[in-house]
Amino acid sequence: MLRRISITNYLLIDALELDLSKGLTIITGETGSGKSLVIGALGLAMGERADAGAARDSQRKCVIELEVDTKGLGLGDWFAAAEVEPERYTILRRQLDTGGRSRAFVNDTPVRLEQMRELGGRLVHVHSQHHTLLLNDSRFQLGLVDHIAGQQDVVEQYAAVYTTWRAQQQQLSTLQAEEAQAQGELDYAQFQLNELTEARLQPDEQAAMEQELGRAENAGELIQALNTVEEAVTDENGLGPILARVEQVLAKPARLDATVAALLERLNSVRIELKDIAEEASRSATGIAVDPKKAAELRERLDLLLRLQQKHRVASNHELIAIREELAGKVDNVGSLADRIAALSVEVERHGVEVERLAKSLSRARIGAVKPLANKVESLLQDLGMPHAVFQFDHRTGAPGPHGIDTIRALFSANKDRAPAPLDKVASGGELSRVMLALISLAADSQDLPTVVFDEIDTGVSGEVADRVGSLMARMAKERQVLAITHLPQIASKADTHFVVSKDEDRERISTSIRAVQAEERVEAIAHMLSGRKLTPAALENARVLLASRR
Repeated sequence: MLRRISITNYLLIDALELDLSKGLTIITGETGSGKSLVIGALGLAMGERADAGAARDSQRKCVIELEVDTKGLGLGDWFAAAEVEPERYTILRRQLDTGGRSRAFVNDTPVRLEQMRELGGRLVHVHSQHHTLLLNDSRFQLGLVDHIAGQQDVVEQYAAVYTTWRAQQQQLSTLQAEEAQAQGELDYAQFQLNELTEARLQPDEQAAMEQELGRAENAGELIQALNTVEEAVTDENGLGPILARVEQVLAKPARLDATVAALLERLNSVRIELKDIAEEASRSATGIAVDPKKAAELRERLDLLLRLQQKHRVASNHELIAIREELAGKVDNVGSLADRIAALSVEVERHGVEVERLAKSLSRARIGAVKPLANKVESLLQDLGMPHAVFQFDHRTGAPGPHGIDTIRALFSANKDRAPAPLDKVASGGELSRVMLALISLAADSQDLPTVVFDEIDTGVSGEVADRVGSLMARMAKERQVLAITHLPQIASKADTHFVVSKDEDRERISTSIRAVQAEERVEAIAHMLSGRKLTPAALENARVLLASRR
């Protein structure tokens, strides 16, 4: 139950502290006085989206706070999930900072807006003219049936499974399209992969092959050059014999002079090095084989590498190997796509079976609920001044959708000579209001809603019908807290607590205030609703009669 609402710096409200109680609380006031501001502030404190400019003074914070008695409401799961310390008198606070930032708190613990919306939805249920218009929406009607039939848990379970199922179906379609495209490219990719695999590519083979091929193609020239080197050293007129003769000349002087000895030693080293060079040149020349077949094989291999590089527009074996690995990945991916498609198909089928099971279970509950519900609505509509009212649900089934396999459409007739037809075709505004009120009354009874708020849901009714609407609200208020904004004195007279909203003008500044009225002030407030600004004795007397009739 709501105990208090505190509003600071919100639209036309500077500061407002409203203490609330059990039973039926009525809020009245002239058109444009700001009655619905209280409902708007209540919505913000329950996590609704904040509009720009909600703060009356943009230089100050806008703060809206609700104090709620949560005893016996079974909210332990919410507090545990939100990691908020539970209190019997729970404080919901919405704060709009000057920079435009919006923050939400429960018992001074920061929470996300969706958490606040979830908690608010379990504490307070607001119904307005907008909801009355929604009554013409078949999905809204279906939601009301589920709400009254107590099927919310099954509906949420179905919605979760259906969402997963549809997401998997879409993912499966995407994978199948990828597989179809991949299959179209697979043959060519496989051909390219086979070609590169058969080439048995080695990262650094090209440079070595080019060098080996160069030797094979120029073997004669190499042998001749190496033989020339050997002859230049070993021939009788070559460097070797010349150096030997020089050494003989220096042998005796070297014994006499250390410098000459050093030169002699160096010449000896040069002669030995030249001898090694000649021997190595001879061995290398002997090791060079003139093999045209080998040269042809090397040339063919190198041509293959160059052709593959040109084909794939790269310049090295390293790049060709990278392409080969990429192609192998593509080919393997086609196989993995098939495996993923097979596994996902199993999941789609499994969730499809679960969707069908839950949809049928939900449908059976709805079928069992619509007839008794329609009968109860008819009975309430008769109490609300429509003795010949007929209310039915046209129920049909089809393929599974986001809300199950069921579609329903409310059919209504207020006159015994007219067959029931869709609400949006035959119901007037006042009739829609009474149908919505009847449905909300039943929903409140079935779900034990702690607080119900009506924002001018009585639009389109008057006279005796208004009196009956007020009586129904009063009966509802015996089991729960009911708040209602109304223009009708017949409804206002049924209140346990009556607040009057007024708009005050101070120079160029306009503000809204609200206060409780009792005794003679309440008589005058209801009389004003009957006669307007000017009070008349008849209006005052009529107001007293209305107030007396509620007892």
